Amino acid sequence: MFKTLRKPQFLLIYIIPLMSVGIGSMNWSISILYALELGADILQINLITTIRSTMSIFLVVPFGILSDRLGRKPMILYPRIIMLLGTVIRAFAFNPNHLLIAALVGGFGGGSYFPTLLSMLADIAEPEEQQESISVLFFFSSIGMVAGPLISTLLLNLPSITLRSIYQISVIAEALIVVYLATKIRETNPPVANGVKQGFRAPIMELVRQPIVQGLIAMTFLYFFSRSITATYIPIYSSVDLNFSNAEIASLSVYRSFAIMLIRLSSATFLARVSIKPYLLSVIALGGVTSLLAPLAGNYSSIVLLFFLMGVSFGAVRILITTIIAKNSKPENRGVANSLLNIGQSAGNLTKIATSPIADTYGLDPVFLLGGVIGLIAIIPIILPKVYKRL
Repeated sequence: MFKTLRKPQFLLIYIIPLMSVGIGSMNWSISILYALELGADILQINLITTIRSTMSIFLVVPFGILSDRLGRKPMILYPRIIMLLGTVIRAFAFNPNHLLIAALVGGFGGGSYFPTLLSMLADIAEPEEQQESISVLFFFSSIGMVAGPLISTLLLNLPSITLRSIYQISVIAEALIVVYLATKIRETNPPVANGVKQGFRAPIMELVRQPIVQGLIAMTFLYFFSRSITATYIPIYSSVDLNFSNAEIASLSVYRSFAIMLIRLSSATFLARVSIKPYLLSVIALGGVTSLLAPLAGNYSSIVLLFFLMGVSFGAVRILITTIIAKNSKPENRGVANSLLNIGQSAGNLTKIATSPIADTYGLDPVFLLGGVIGLIAIIPIILPKVYKRL
């Protein structure tokens, strides 16, 4: 394990999620608190946390196609520049509308840049290195996930540091990432002038006709709908109902990220010893169970346990579906394949907005129940015979 760490071209790519996810998770751990501090209601919070995902539904596949056609580096550098602009707006926001504008600006980045990173690894990895390279990439991102909330928690315990200060620090860090990408990362898929050029529609249709891809997209939609409910409403529940401090709520992400890191650290070795099928079904179900248990959590320790279980579920599901899609795609459509998974994720996150009137009218318990049921239903697309046999 970790043979790819000895290869500089892999290590330079691994550092990208370490830095970017560290900054992103530092911001995410306080994002709902920041919105509440600026006076946002539940609908505004849901909009702020889903606008970027909504826009990525329309942009992520074109970005995937462009990364296959024009090269990976431009399609990873551009989103980071856009994200930097969004962070600048957040750092100087004074009401929820400014946060909505920041989310809108960030949406033009095309959503998650992870599909491009995964495609870059697939470009340079030998067949026997693919599973390890994916695991190590996610492991490095997990380190960032742990470090970001931990830094936020430590900073918020300092009297002079406010929630706004965290975003101002992030602006500087985001600028440094842009410089790193521009100077250190080399193209892994240089554009080649081919005699016969395939249309934009062909690689998409080739993938979506496959039952395994259809099943993964459906499962991803349902799973991330459920996960977005717990990720959004548990911090609100902790702040409003349980009266946790800002530092306590920010620290919750540390435990979730630590669980993700443990799962991703062991996955490269673990997956070689167990069948993917029952493992995937169990971790999907765990996500639904976590939402069902949320209303029963009444203190810091129980909320920490929920966040840890959320991390176990998410960390395993993400790396499993990424490994499966890598095995069922080709170099010429791999960017599109990873982008299609992101559409399912973004659509699931967007659907969370529909729970706003339920939370406002009936409270959070029915929303957690809905998230739990949806999370368990997410198993169904995977157990269909044509999908299950290709896992």
